[in-house]
Amino acid sequence: MEATDLNSIFSGFLKLAILAGGVLYAGLVLISYRTNGPHYRLRIDRKDPARSAERLLVWLGVKALALLVRIAVPIYGMLAEASAEVGEWFLRHRTPETQASIRSRFLR
Repeated sequence: MEATDLNSIFSGFLKLAILAGGVLYAGLVLISYRTNGPHYRLRIDRKDPARSAERLLVWLGVKALALLVRIAVPIYGMLAEASAEVGEWFLRHRTPETQASIRSRFLR
């Protein structure tokens, strides 16, 4: 076996490990956000630094997710309202020719 084969196998395993770690972290953040909401409390224990580092990372993820949700909800509301306005405008300004062209384009 050549060195390049071992290198590609190692890099494949490394990518898989990083992906698995990312999925595990996202799962921890989502579960923590679901159980505690955006008010997840950070607990640091000086006797257990590894667990404290994990809690810190999860806390940061929960705060980032809470910020994302806070920003996404109003944006979704604006997009839904704009979509409804476009639909109302279309229904007011439709002509038989436009209706036929849309039917022929989307309802084949």
